[in-house]
Amino acid sequence: LIQVVDNGKGMTEEDLVLAFERHATSKIKTANDLHHIETLGFRGEALPSIASVSMVEAKSRHKSEPMGNVYRITGGKDGKLVKTAANIGTSISVKNLFFNTPARRRFLKSDTAEYQQILNVLKKFFLAYPNIHFELWVEDKQAYKLPESAIDERVREVLGNSLFQGMLKLSNSLGGIDLRGFISRPDVVRKSRAHQFLFLNGRPIKDKSLNHAIYQGYANLISPGEFPVYCLFLEMDPGLTDVNVHPTKMEVRFSNERSLYYFFINSVKQVLNQAGVIPQFSGAGTGSAVGNALSQQERTDSIMQELQHKNRYMARYAGAQLSLTYFSPEEKTEPADQIDSTPAEQSQAPVHKVQPLPVHYQDKVDVQFWQIHNRYILSEIKSGMVIIDQHVAHERILYERILKVLKEGSPSYGQKLLFPHKLTLAYDDFMVLQEIYEKLNKIGFSIKIFSGNTIVIEAMPADVKVGRESQILLEIIDYYRNEPLKDFDPLEKVAAAFACKNAIKSGEKLSQAEMQNLVDQLFACESPFFCPHGRPVIITIDLEELDRKFKRI
Repeated sequence: LIQVVDNGKGMTEEDLVLAFERHATSKIKTANDLHHIETLGFRGEALPSIASVSMVEAKSRHKSEPMGNVYRITGGKDGKLVKTAANIGTSISVKNLFFNTPARRRFLKSDTAEYQQILNVLKKFFLAYPNIHFELWVEDKQAYKLPESAIDERVREVLGNSLFQGMLKLSNSLGGIDLRGFISRPDVVRKSRAHQFLFLNGRPIKDKSLNHAIYQGYANLISPGEFPVYCLFLEMDPGLTDVNVHPTKMEVRFSNERSLYYFFINSVKQVLNQAGVIPQFSGAGTGSAVGNALSQQERTDSIMQELQHKNRYMARYAGAQLSLTYFSPEEKTEPADQIDSTPAEQSQAPVHKVQPLPVHYQDKVDVQFWQIHNRYILSEIKSGMVIIDQHVAHERILYERILKVLKEGSPSYGQKLLFPHKLTLAYDDFMVLQEIYEKLNKIGFSIKIFSGNTIVIEAMPADVKVGRESQILLEIIDYYRNEPLKDFDPLEKVAAAFACKNAIKSGEKLSQAEMQNLVDQLFACESPFFCPHGRPVIITIDLEELDRKFKRI
């Protein structure tokens, strides 16, 4: 059963029957209205279409009438109208959807997936009309109760308080165009565009150009594959837009698209600058940009200086030879501090299953490691050199460790928090959490439901950095919902979600001890060469290939 109830003006008996006729309703009164559409622009075909594939009951009472009417129609045929007692307003119920089209019914997704699609539509209306009171009930449980409120409060209620705390307010105007709403800080990003909302004169829209402009406003502040959260409301003269580009009315054409594009870029940049968010350029990135403008002689001098610097760096570590520890398959390491904690010489993360190192490491007595751009680990091997992606390497380690705990059924005890974290989730996030709740508690979380969509986090896995307790949980939920790991079972998906969001990041500086620990644990994995998504962890460059590059052979 799907039911929609409102307390509006209601419909008369004639209008109630007419609403189920095709091509019978329109909000256009004159031809000029086509050039100045202020409604959502639909032709009123939804009810006839729904009624043709379901059993519909529509009950309505107009404010001027003492009695209401109920109209029942099945499969779009033989509608029956009877008088009934009813409140002012309209109620429409849909049962047995696709009962007469079994092929379409067979391709309906799970209840959770279909509910998510419904919620995706409703969220747009929740945000577009903060002046309207909305309630959403799912399986006799109230999911949302949104009283009439200011826009900032409505955004908070829809996105959840935790996410809203990472948002920045935006308000800008230019030549009759107003843009207002909220954008996220660069550190508050998601794995999908599910939390991106753009409205034009109260209409939810999707526009590739304006979306790209928003990304340009963030410049180098977010990485590829990361999506900022935003909820923006654009108000402008309807005569400057065309909403009839596509039947869904989600695509809109603008007469001043180019100026609008730069208006969006400047609006986003202005807010980020005012918030003190400044793009961080690494030394390598700056050097690369400057290098393009240097003369050949200047570039040569720059290379020589870098080589001299590296020689001093290597001399510094010449007396500190680091040895890789070799294990037999039966040996275990003792748990110690997590690998991504504050660098400490004694820091070692637990290894659950250890295997011999690859053959090309077997004859090494001591190994030096170098970190390239705080992203890759470089080391010499007998046949040349090996380069390891530090993020995906740690991701592989965490993935195998967590998956082992989940599959063996032995819980991993987390670290108790001194002060438990109370977190209020958006309802769709809460639904995902309910699906993976037991698995998370098994790998070291201790999560309890407080009331409604509010939870309390009492413990976290030892691998989680202090201060990221709420953030890591939200990232895991978002990853689990949106990552297209269709071939993974739920256990693998939870393990992949935790590993991806909690692994050391590109850009984190590692000490020699941390790099050694990371390599030790990586080659103790069952499959050290690829991350759970199939990305390579290690690449090797043969000495022969280097010799060819330098024309030695």
